[in-house]
Amino acid sequence: MSASGRARGTSQVREWLKRHTSPRTREGLRRLRVEIRIRAVDFLPDRLEAFRQRDSPLPPPNLRRRVAGTSSRKFFLRSGREALDDLLRVFSLSRDPTRTYPEWLDFGCGCGRVARHFSDVPEVRGVAGIDVDSEQIAWCRRHLAGDFQVISPHPPTRLSSAAFDVVYAGSVFTHLDEEPQHAWLRELHRLLKPGGRLIASTHGPSLIWARPDLGDEQRARLASPGFLFASGRGSFNEDTAFHSREYLLASWGSLFGLLCFEELGLNRFQDLHVWCKW
Repeated sequence: MSASGRARGTSQVREWLKRHTSPRTREGLRRLRVEIRIRAVDFLPDRLEAFRQRDSPLPPPNLRRRVAGTSSRKFFLRSGREALDDLLRVFSLSRDPTRTYPEWLDFGCGCGRVARHFSDVPEVRGVAGIDVDSEQIAWCRRHLAGDFQVISPHPPTRLSSAAFDVVYAGSVFTHLDEEPQHAWLRELHRLLKPGGRLIASTHGPSLIWARPDLGDEQRARLASPGFLFASGRGSFNEDTAFHSREYLLASWGSLFGLLCFEELGLNRFQDLHVWCKW
C-alpha cells in the first residue's frame, strides 16, 4: 500500500472512531497505543532485571504505570528524582535552621517512585511509606529500605502520634473530595511532631484544561469557593480535585500555617506548598 493509501486508511479509521466512540474511549485507545510502544522498548531491560539480583530494582511495569501513568522505566526514575528535588527545594525554603528533620513519611508512597531516592539525602535517617495499595506496599517491603505499611482508605492509621518531622503528600490531595481531604489532614496533623512540616501538592485552577469534560457549573464552583472535585468515573487516579491558594489558606489554615507556596512547583505541573503544624 502506498503512503497516500495508508494515510487515507488512517484518516478513515479516525473518523469512524470519532463517530462511534466516546472521547473517553478514544483517549483510552490513544494511551494504549503509546503504552504498547513503551512496553516494547522496556521489555528486555524488565526481563533481564527479573532474572538478576540488583540493589535497587525497578518495580514491574504494571506497578510503575499505576503510580506514574506510564510504565516507562526512564520516566519512572526521572520523575521520581525530580519530585524529590522539588520537595527538598521548598523544604529548604521553609525549614527551621535550629532543628533537624530526620524522620519522614511518604503519604501515598505507591511503589516508592520518590521514596527510593531518599537514600541520597544524608539528613533523612528514616523513611516510612503508607498506601492503600497492598501490592505496591508489598513490593516496597521486599526491595526498599524503610517502614512501609498498608492503610485503610479512611483514617486513622496505626502509626504513632507525633512520630514524624516531615510528611510528604504528592499527588494524593489531587484526587480527594473535601470530606476525606479534611479527615486525612487531621490524621497527618496527628502524625507530625510539633513544628513539623507537611509538604503537599495540589492541582491549581489553571490546570482545569486537564478535564475538558467539565461544564460551566463545575468551573463556576472552582472559581468560588476555589475548590472542585470531579469524579473520573473510574480509578482513584482518574478523580480530580482542584484547589486555589485562597481556598487552601482558608481551609487548611485551621490546622497548619502556610510557609511556602510554589505554583506548578512539582514536576512543573502541580502546585507545591509547605505547612507548619501549629
